[in-house]
Amino acid sequence: MKKKIPLLAGVLSVQLIVALLFLILGNGDSKELVAEPLLGIYKGKIDRIEISDSDKQVTMSKSGDGWHLSESGLPVEQSKLTSLLGTLEELKTTWPVAKTTSSHERFEVSNSKHQRKLTLSKGGEPLAEFYVGTSPGFKRSHVRLAGQDEVYAVEFNTYDAPVIEKDWLDKTLLVVKSVTKITGKDYELAKDSDSWSLSVVPEGREISQEKVGDLAKAIGAFRVIDIAEDVPELDDDKRATLKVSNSDNYSLVLFEKDGKYYVKRSDIEKVFTLSKYEYDRLTKPNLESLTTEVTVDDAVVNSNTEDVTLEGEEKEEPK
Repeated sequence: MKKKIPLLAGVLSVQLIVALLFLILGNGDSKELVAEPLLGIYKGKIDRIEISDSDKQVTMSKSGDGWHLSESGLPVEQSKLTSLLGTLEELKTTWPVAKTTSSHERFEVSNSKHQRKLTLSKGGEPLAEFYVGTSPGFKRSHVRLAGQDEVYAVEFNTYDAPVIEKDWLDKTLLVVKSVTKITGKDYELAKDSDSWSLSVVPEGREISQEKVGDLAKAIGAFRVIDIAEDVPELDDDKRATLKVSNSDNYSLVLFEKDGKYYVKRSDIEKVFTLSKYEYDRLTKPNLESLTTEVTVDDAVVNSNTEDVTLEGEEKEEPK
């Protein structure tokens, strides 16, 4: 028995050496696993994007320097689209989580069952087409390139690729920036340099630069909610109209019906819905709210200023 122990130890040593050599040689022959781009395309080449699920689809096309919704022709929220294109360009893959056709249904990346399908094109020719399916973790999704069996887990959030036009619409498309004239129901405002003036100021009142500035900011920053589907017919006396100007002239027509709020700009055919908050800050300002009552102290200051001016004029001798 004692003679067998050294023999067994020798055999074990040989096995360990062989295993170690096999491991070293195996690692030397294997290729290092390197992350590679999933799509391999540059975002600047893309001029059309189609995003769909089982029953809805949205298509966006690039024209000039901007993107538009293909169905309505309205502008896309550029920051949101830029973020999506950047994410797609940066998608990386390493080792697939599955390689069989039978796995496509399970990961919801098959032709018939998927959470999203994205087609990226240039000049009418598809550059890339892939399916987005189940999520293996936070902000991660399983994806599969069309025509391939491999399924990968990548850094992609399905919610960043909605299939409804409303979610891509530029909600600020009706704003008018750098406004120089505003005409409402009972007031007419004009901007000269950094201050505003009223065409008619009621006796005993003066313009409130702060309140007028708030109105101008609202005109230059309000957001719509969606394109109105059913627009009610209304009499003119139930509409509020703001005429605004910068280098161009526009009319904003606003109205309320059954608790819903609507707005239309004169150069765009569509009518849009907006929140009560946005509706109120555009329609509530009037001559009274845009002016403040002149106090006794203000009157005294103004009077003293006029007296000083008159005295200075009297003392000045003609040359």
